[in-house]
Amino acid sequence: MKKIAHISDLHFGTEDPTVAAGLLRDLEEFQPDLTAVSGDLTQRARHSEFTAARDYLSKIAAPKIIVPGNHDIPLYNVLHRWLAPLKNYQEIIIRDMHPLFHDDEIAVAGVNTARSNTWKEGRVSHSQITRLQAQFQSLPRHLAKVLVSHHPFIPPEHDPEAAVVGRVRETLKMLAGVGCGLILSGHLHRVASSDTRPYHVEIARSILVFQAGTAISQRRRGEPNAYNRIQISGERLELDVRSWEGMNFRSASKKSYQHSETGWSEVGKCE
Repeated sequence: MKKIAHISDLHFGTEDPTVAAGLLRDLEEFQPDLTAVSGDLTQRARHSEFTAARDYLSKIAAPKIIVPGNHDIPLYNVLHRWLAPLKNYQEIIIRDMHPLFHDDEIAVAGVNTARSNTWKEGRVSHSQITRLQAQFQSLPRHLAKVLVSHHPFIPPEHDPEAAVVGRVRETLKMLAGVGCGLILSGHLHRVASSDTRPYHVEIARSILVFQAGTAISQRRRGEPNAYNRIQISGERLELDVRSWEGMNFRSASKKSYQHSETGWSEVGKCE
């Protein structure tokens, strides 16, 4: 069994210190094999915010897959936004813009969907699709394959008009072809879990999409701070949404999925 902690939208510069400390306690209890950080580490891409994010993430012992979000590109520093949009991110957090983690059970890749020419929306480029395909195809087929992205691939049920990442169909077709069964994303500060098939009937294989809430930021959108605990054991996947309840993170909802030839299907749910 492999355990993944999925945290997103830390937004250092707007963090709640009490919640931040509580998240570290909860992660210490969970002991994940991998922590996936799906973007927006900072509020305004400032050097001090990235330093705070780096120092905080260093307290999480597990290996990490980290991708940037749109807030990790400078908004007001126009020169850096266009000439070196992720300079602080790469110098302070991680230089690798194509992160990949794999062991004998899982393979997790990250993709940067943040772009300088737009503030909120994201996109996957043709070259990124090709690289991701090569990364996943180079690994054994039996591994549970996961993609980490800041921007969502499908709109959540509570916001059907929400913008999704550009080139979504091409990317999903590739992911289905290489056997990727799960996408972890953030951006919306709202918890959601769904399947790509109702939105993209041309994709024959089921691909789950788990949205994480904002982990520690005070920029909440009508929901408490939250993150996802994911456990993968062979053909079984468990999702436990952990929500802040004033003093600690506690389980807010749980779902179970079973894998088959066509992908994942939900087999259990406990609110």
